[in-house]
Amino acid sequence: MATTFIDYKDDKGFYIAETFMQLVTHYIYEEAKKEQYIFSNKEDILEDMEWDINGIHAGYLVLMWHEYFNGAPDEQVMLQVLGNVKKTLQNKGPQISVAELMSIKTEDHVLKYILDKKPFPTAELIRVIDALIQMLEGTWESTNYDMDLNWRY
Repeated sequence: MATTFIDYKDDKGFYIAETFMQLVTHYIYEEAKKEQYIFSNKEDILEDMEWDINGIHAGYLVLMWHEYFNGAPDEQVMLQVLGNVKKTLQNKGPQISVAELMSIKTEDHVLKYILDKKPFPTAELIRVIDALIQMLEGTWESTNYDMDLNWRY
């Protein structure tokens, strides 16, 4: 699996398999598209996430938040989104079923191929969400952390 570097400010971030980031992005997208969340560039943010999920950014999957966020108000909205994604994942129990993984709307056949093998541990996705929250809060310090999720296909 290709690896990408996910960062937000000051080159602080983590390395993660693109496929895993696509999966995380799916859950963020499903929450962020709800009407209750008001971003200054919501259409662009959602479109970028759709492209990530569909594999259009394969080989160059990065968060474009620094391009689309208009300061602290958008950061606060995304923190709300991420908090609710975390709750949603926690409510799923220890695993995301293969059936749910296969129901993800994506044009990326490689993503489907990789995820069709076995359930995915929710705790591993929550680790990524927690890191993203820390990045937005400015408390993430690493510039080269390896977000090696405990799941192999």
